[in-house]
Amino acid sequence: MKKLFFVFFFLVALTSTSTAQKVLNSWVSPEYSKPNYRKVAVLAKISDKEIQQMVEDNAVLALREKGITAITSYLNFKEADLASTEALIAKADQLQVDAVIVFSVLREDSKIQNTPTLSAGVAIPVRIGFFTAYLGGNVPLAGGPKFVDVLQLKSEFYNRNSETPHWTTTYEFKLKNNYEAIAKGWTTRSIASLFRLNIL
Repeated sequence: MKKLFFVFFFLVALTSTSTAQKVLNSWVSPEYSKPNYRKVAVLAKISDKEIQQMVEDNAVLALREKGITAITSYLNFKEADLASTEALIAKADQLQVDAVIVFSVLREDSKIQNTPTLSAGVAIPVRIGFFTAYLGGNVPLAGGPKFVDVLQLKSEFYNRNSETPHWTTTYEFKLKNNYEAIAKGWTTRSIASLFRLNIL
């Protein structure tokens, strides 16, 4: 059933549009100084695997187009790699990952209508230096008798030098049934901001 819903909304995406309405807030660490990064990982904190992969793939493509060596987390970090700080750092060392861009969902507004179910990870932060993972259960982003009309989406940039982000921006998007357009718009705007602000 979930696959059928995804195919339906993918087809709707061909004729619908989604628009980033505005940047709600944005912040850059005044202490940040750009080093040379060997590799940047992308992590989408969305439990629906197909949407997660869509976001990560779009971000990696945008980074590579800018000349950055980048990888998705869903293909490179497995559950065992997130079992402990030591395991995660060892995997990051193996992959030569020096930084991570994290995409997460902050909030949704909805009205009554049936939609497929998506969900976002509950924010239970585990501090592991440059790579902050969120472990725990999931909460619904949309599903059942609901239609998500507005999404607040957050982008963050971490590196090995700090446990807190060096850059964070919150966007507001209108959904309009188009997850593919949101994934592309969200990641494209985020990567463009990272370069405009000389973070990458």
